[in-house]
Amino acid sequence: MIKKLAHRFFAWYCRRELYETISGDLEELYQRRKSLRTPGYASRRLAWDVLLLMRPGIVRPFGIVDLNHVFDMFRNYLTIGLRNLRKHPVNTLIHVLGLALGLAAFLLLHHYTRFEKSYDLFHQEPHQLYRLTTDDVKEGRIQVRDAMSFAPSGRALQEDIPEVVGSTTTYKTWRMVFRKGSEPVEENDVIAVDSNFLHLFNYPVLQGNVDDMLTKPHSIVLTEDQAAKYFGTDDPMGKTVHVLGSFDRPFEVTGVIGNVPPNTHYTFNTLVSLSSFSQQIENDAWDGFNYYTYLKLRPDADLAKVRAMLPALSKKYLGDETRLQFNLQPVPEIHLHSDFTYEPEIHGSVTAVRFLGIISVLILIIAWFNYINLSTARAIERAREVGLRKVIGAQRKQLVIQFLTEALMINLMGALCALLLAQLCLPYFHGLVGKPVISSVLGNHAFMRDLGIFFLAGTLLTGLYPALVLSSFKPISVLRGSFGRSRQGTLLRKALVTLQFTASLVLISGTIIIYKQIRHMTAADLGIDTAQVIGFDNADLPQMSSDERRSTYEAFAEELRRVSAVEEVGAISNLPGGGSAEISSNSGGVRIIGMTDRQESTVYITIMNDKAVPTLGIDLLAGRNFDRELAIDTSAVIINRALLHLLNVPDPESVINKQLQFGRNPDSRRYTIVGVMDDYNRSSLKHNVEPTVFVHRETAAQSLVKLTAARIDDGLQAVRSTWSNFFPDAPLEYAFLDERFERLYQEDKRFGLIFLNFAILAILVASMGLFGLASYLAVQRTKEVGIRKVLGASVTNIVILFFRDFLLLIIIAIVIGIPLVYIGMSDWLNGFAYRLAFPWWVLVVAVIAMVILTFFTVSFQTWKLALLNPAKTVRHE
Repeated sequence: MIKKLAHRFFAWYCRRELYETISGDLEELYQRRKSLRTPGYASRRLAWDVLLLMRPGIVRPFGIVDLNHVFDMFRNYLTIGLRNLRKHPVNTLIHVLGLALGLAAFLLLHHYTRFEKSYDLFHQEPHQLYRLTTDDVKEGRIQVRDAMSFAPSGRALQEDIPEVVGSTTTYKTWRMVFRKGSEPVEENDVIAVDSNFLHLFNYPVLQGNVDDMLTKPHSIVLTEDQAAKYFGTDDPMGKTVHVLGSFDRPFEVTGVIGNVPPNTHYTFNTLVSLSSFSQQIENDAWDGFNYYTYLKLRPDADLAKVRAMLPALSKKYLGDETRLQFNLQPVPEIHLHSDFTYEPEIHGSVTAVRFLGIISVLILIIAWFNYINLSTARAIERAREVGLRKVIGAQRKQLVIQFLTEALMINLMGALCALLLAQLCLPYFHGLVGKPVISSVLGNHAFMRDLGIFFLAGTLLTGLYPALVLSSFKPISVLRGSFGRSRQGTLLRKALVTLQFTASLVLISGTIIIYKQIRHMTAADLGIDTAQVIGFDNADLPQMSSDERRSTYEAFAEELRRVSAVEEVGAISNLPGGGSAEISSNSGGVRIIGMTDRQESTVYITIMNDKAVPTLGIDLLAGRNFDRELAIDTSAVIINRALLHLLNVPDPESVINKQLQFGRNPDSRRYTIVGVMDDYNRSSLKHNVEPTVFVHRETAAQSLVKLTAARIDDGLQAVRSTWSNFFPDAPLEYAFLDERFERLYQEDKRFGLIFLNFAILAILVASMGLFGLASYLAVQRTKEVGIRKVLGASVTNIVILFFRDFLLLIIIAIVIGIPLVYIGMSDWLNGFAYRLAFPWWVLVVAVIAMVILTFFTVSFQTWKLALLNPAKTVRHE
């Protein structure tokens, strides 16, 4: 191959009269070297000889233009280009600013969507990592998908499935309290993991032995920032962190790892050994799936084959009658493609990321269309220039190079301005998306590389078409200016403007629909009264017996009730406004004895006392609230309407005083139904209300305090002082329930705000292009305007005449845009359990807004032209 290429290269540059002689000598040298050494060595030496023979006496003449002449031509192109830019400053500004805005917006959004798609890809071999999930399957259909699994499941499946080469079991603690000096510190990013965790997830180990740092009970591994937080500049290895609460003992620091990147679905800042929870794990075993389990498959593993083995293994470990089935979920897909119950973090939305990706492309395309539109609109003027140049001998390729040089200058200025805009807007952009996508634009190689790629692509796309079209005209035609009246030029401009109108319609409609859906969720009736209600975690009191803890919390609640700024105090096991993981569940089946068959479905369980219902203002459809004075209420439950629907019971009154039973064992404990509660939304309105059983207990994991509306500050002060009196060693972290619900919609609001900002930017760029096009077309029709005014046309008639040319394009855009809006926004709305019916009126508003925007954009220049004296406008022609 090397020999063949060398001979071809030599034949290309060698003089014809010398080729046969020299090529024969080269062949002789090749054969001699081949006999002495190897063919490869001989071929390489031949190639080297061919390069050395490139000397003036051997290289044939190529008709190369003198370099000085080339330089002069290029300088001429630059001079003419700069002259044209100065001659039309408004067009130049529209070009540069439009390209800068489009390129900056595109690159920032492009890197944001790339960041969203990069979750968990920083691990080694990420596509071999899977999360073991649990599906609730009824009659072949998945009812509920749970992100958690059973504690022994990972190790069991690793033994049963040859394709599984590694597994790790983790437990999210949700909340632990450490002591820093003498102060208690609440930590919410602590997870318990086994010793395999850092083998599957390769976070950099800065200190410690990865093989044994998490094997012993009461071991703790800190991230770099956590180590600095608790130990400053001291070496943390071997030191201890005192863990309060149920442990109330020191944990030894056995390792330090690097900080966890933000683009992971499972964030943490502290690891504790899973063996520290051995008693809980032993109790749960195969009865409770409260753990996040991850498996690593062989690189050549057939995922379909592995999944086909899981139903049988589910029955092996969970029993033949189980509806639960194991499943596998690729780790890199969790952030954008998962909507399971008990997710450890608020997940992203692949639909939202796709929408933002489409917007970024639309903005850039609109900016490029503006350039092409205005360039072809100025074809009459440039066509005359082309005709004159061709008459004096200019070749087509020279004209193409000239127009491409002008496009290069415009795009270069646009790229430099885009770089400056992106750097200036970076802090605002990070606040908008809520994530540190890029630390610095100038120092980010990927950003600079993409800027260079799209600068070159923009130069070719925006400059090549006008260059090829204008340079192809015959001198006689272009001197007549016939292109300005040609069908080709008119159709191109109309097509590009129609696409811009379509994009504007889609963006205006999408922005309004997103706003309305978010408003619908945040303003919806949740079924509970969250106003002036705060919630907080109760302190762990491991040093007390259960009776002592109950009496302490009852005394704490009674003390608060004596405060005039406090209306009521209740207890509950999961605060409203929480995520899907903040509630207990039972998947062993449920039935109302004597009324229904057992429903093999996931049922959720909330513990509350008798004060929770009035504190939250929950309505009862039938029966009564709990009563602490009644002994029977120690086995009493209240169920919600959603559970009745699950059990196919239409009448709430019919279940009062009936017995409810969990599980398959007929001897299991029975609970008396004393009330039926109306449904209330515990979590985001993205999800349906869970079928829930409310169990009566006087104490629970969390407290609810309803404050007097006129004395909120006094009430908060009373809560803080009372807490410090009863629980001086525990931190108090409270939140208003309405603020908790607000946080649930944080991602949706952020998406809406991003969409709004960049939709406005896209419409602005489109309007700039439309303004420039309307301005130039108005100038082109100066003579027509003057003649019409002489014949009696009013200014209003002229403005309407010009606007009428764009009205047909708007109608075409409406026909194209309405199906796009309906399909795209319906897909997005389908991600919400409580969604708007598609608001058709939004399309009417969007069309009116687009028509008004177009009218004022087009009529601005037309109005100024129509006000001119006809004598002046006609005289110039």
